[in-house]
Amino acid sequence: MNKQIETIVTLYKAAALVPAPSSAKILKNALPGKSVTIISRWSQRNLERGKMVKFQQTHLFDPATCKATDMFPVDVSNESISSISSSEELRATLREYQSGGSENKQYLEIWKHHQLFQNYDLTALDVHGDVYADDEFSSLEWSPCEKKLIYIAERKIPKSEPFYKPKAQDSKETDPEKAPQKGEEYTYREEWGELFVGKHQSVVVICELDSQRLTLLEAIPSDYSPGQVVWTPDGKGIVGVAWKNEPRRLGLVYCTNRESVIFFVSLENGEFSVLSSKGQAVRSPRFSPDGKNLVWLERKAGGPHHSGHKLMRCIWDTKKVSTVIDLVDSQIDIANGKLFSGIYALKLPQRCWSTDSKRLFFSTPQNFRVVSYVVDISNGKIIELEWPAGSSTIGSGTILDVSQDMFVMSRSSVCEPAALVLCVLPPAEQELTFKWMQITSWMVPADLQNCEVHYMTLLADNISDSVRHFNAIYVGPHGKPDGSVPLIVYPHGGPHSMFTDEYSLSVRLMVTLGYGVLLVNFRGSTGQGEGCVNFLPNRVGDADVKDVQQAKNVALKQFSCLHAKKCLLFGGSHGGFLVTHLAGQYPDDYCAVVARNPVVNIACMTGTSDIPDWCYTEAGILYNPASILSADALGAMQLCSPIQHATKVKAPTLLMLGKKDLRVPFSQGLSYYHILHANGLKTKVHVYEDVHGLSTVPVEMDNFINSLLWFGDHI
Repeated sequence: MNKQIETIVTLYKAAALVPAPSSAKILKNALPGKSVTIISRWSQRNLERGKMVKFQQTHLFDPATCKATDMFPVDVSNESISSISSSEELRATLREYQSGGSENKQYLEIWKHHQLFQNYDLTALDVHGDVYADDEFSSLEWSPCEKKLIYIAERKIPKSEPFYKPKAQDSKETDPEKAPQKGEEYTYREEWGELFVGKHQSVVVICELDSQRLTLLEAIPSDYSPGQVVWTPDGKGIVGVAWKNEPRRLGLVYCTNRESVIFFVSLENGEFSVLSSKGQAVRSPRFSPDGKNLVWLERKAGGPHHSGHKLMRCIWDTKKVSTVIDLVDSQIDIANGKLFSGIYALKLPQRCWSTDSKRLFFSTPQNFRVVSYVVDISNGKIIELEWPAGSSTIGSGTILDVSQDMFVMSRSSVCEPAALVLCVLPPAEQELTFKWMQITSWMVPADLQNCEVHYMTLLADNISDSVRHFNAIYVGPHGKPDGSVPLIVYPHGGPHSMFTDEYSLSVRLMVTLGYGVLLVNFRGSTGQGEGCVNFLPNRVGDADVKDVQQAKNVALKQFSCLHAKKCLLFGGSHGGFLVTHLAGQYPDDYCAVVARNPVVNIACMTGTSDIPDWCYTEAGILYNPASILSADALGAMQLCSPIQHATKVKAPTLLMLGKKDLRVPFSQGLSYYHILHANGLKTKVHVYEDVHGLSTVPVEMDNFINSLLWFGDHI
């Protein structure tokens, strides 16, 4: 192993030891003057096992001394989802084991006090297919009486067999109604795209503890796929989200624009009703503690794959629906002289209410950071939850749980790994006076103690554009001589997402190795108002490319330590689209490129991606699944694609591709590679047995270390 590789591997191994919190829950023994018990869940890379592991931590926090005692972590890697009942006397856990072969077995465990109370072998019971444990569909919810559970699973499909299948001589005739269907084994069944292979039709399952029976909720029409279900306050009904199956199941992950409804099913009469408006995309239904209010997030269906949401309120007795927080075009004034650009969160916290059911708490990306807020649902007044004056870092904060007028939050910055903090809520109108108390702490890694972070507010050069504002975050080593630091230009994917000031393993390693990193939130990014999001469609491949190039030029002028002739490009998905564009449109400005699953030809993606509507929307064309793509539309998509500039690229290019990528099929990157190679450019491609994110532990490690080696060889 040469010294460069050894150095990078050593740094990567150290960075991989840092865990990230995924959830937290405040238990009920939290009373004034007494210790507070918090359980948190974390994920961490395990390089030796080649996978992410999950562990649970119990924290005993003493408000009087502001100190926490941590119990030893417990590995919960085989727990898919878990739920504690309201009384905290029962705990349900979905656990997965791999049997002797490759088949996974699923068990639903019910723990009572200090023992296993019931255990359901879901695979053997064969009432349904696999239980969903993803972030879009999944639920595991206790009824108010704590005698029932609801969850989401795959509906069983009828068994099938060939038209001719030899059978045992003494085999008995099967009941015709239970006999496998002949000739149906190769029938195509739509799935919900990237990360949701095998998910065709979801179903709500009710587990009754007294009878130990599993029952499928059949009241939901078959043209919907339900998920995110919760019990009504009286336990006599179920509320959830239902996505429309027709005319086609489009990719769901990272896409909040899929048409869906908030539904209510009465368990007394089986009646199904829709609470939300037509033509909307909805998520995160949450009942208030007093059961009088139901809230959810809502946006218009179609259009950009992600954009701002309204916060909707339904008065449960009357079913009257109103808007608490509306969409924001750019910014609005809120309390204490702060500005607010809208809600861009993918979900609300599972528990997000104050005890009196009058205030709701949420976190959302906002310009450079993830910011947390409290809103009075009666009048829509929004207050930003500010960090105390004198905090060493600003960074981001995400609320994980709200209970008993306290909340626990995950806080981090680009230079500081995530830690948990606790806050006791002050009375209404006094939200600016609360006190933060640290539960866990992480020392700033030694390799980041000399790191500097700058927020860059930028204005596009074209004064005639309806939206000109965008931003970037510069992260780099502090105190370096002029012209000594190479710059990695790193636009995000999406395109309708954003970089925030949060801990990042990739940025940490880049900065530790002496690079400056420019994280660019070009126009089209979220967190800056709806006008910014909606500006990009029909300008993709132009406005976003110019924004990244302008951000790079401004950074070179603003930070004298940067070396103008050592600029590098790094990006994935739409970020890959942008770096391949930049390499072709500004071939003399960059000395190396790394593109991960890049979009290089939008026209070719219309028939191969799980989100063909993305291709139409970003090219400024109305998506119609029943229509045929015209020659003009194909031409427009081709013209705004990086493939148009492939023959002009001069920078050595490394491509990282996933063979299982349904979002941006790896044929995109391969076609680009072949053009570059045929033109005599130094290029290389790595192909992984992985999906779009290239995030399995061995793949992430390999592609990232190879990326850093590629940069090191070409500066």
